[in-house]
Amino acid sequence: MSWRHTVFDTFYRLGRPLWDTPPPEQLCDAVEGEDALPPGHALDVGCGTGTNVIYLAKHGWQATGVDFSATAIERARRAAEGVGGAAFLEGDATKLSQLDIGKPIDLVLDMGCYHSLPAAAKPTYAAELAAVVEAGTPLMMWEGIRIKHGEIADVFSRDFVVERTEPKDFVIKRLVFSHAIGGTWYWLRRRPQ
Repeated sequence: MSWRHTVFDTFYRLGRPLWDTPPPEQLCDAVEGEDALPPGHALDVGCGTGTNVIYLAKHGWQATGVDFSATAIERARRAAEGVGGAAFLEGDATKLSQLDIGKPIDLVLDMGCYHSLPAAAKPTYAAELAAVVEAGTPLMMWEGIRIKHGEIADVFSRDFVVERTEPKDFVIKRLVFSHAIGGTWYWLRRRPQ
């Protein structure tokens, strides 16, 4: 087990990690808003305890969550008991094409998976996302930590088009404190192959 696995598993074993929050308004708008996407198959990469997968499944989507933390996946499966349409796979985000992910995928969600990867793994991750989705598939990403200006466009440009961005802090609210982490939402779309 790598040090990254150990760190993430430890956070999940200790309780609710800071990033384990309710579904973000951007996802809720994509699912329930005025221009909502029709339900289909969603993929949440770096799904953690499955909050967004469960939300999607409760709104008519077939949703698959992938995370490399066995502890997170175990917690996600327990949380999703009785929720039809929610599935979870323990796996490496840089090896998505080797996982049994149902296709076609109609929406991909990444709430910080990309920014948690080592720099050398990021281009592989972008290529793996491209390998598992078809042309036109939307990718919603929120990234904040250690992301350089233009990095998302540079890393994903071969296979995805950045359609828009929105600077948006990620707000962590707990009973005794609230903290904002600066970041940006990115809406990308898979280019024709």
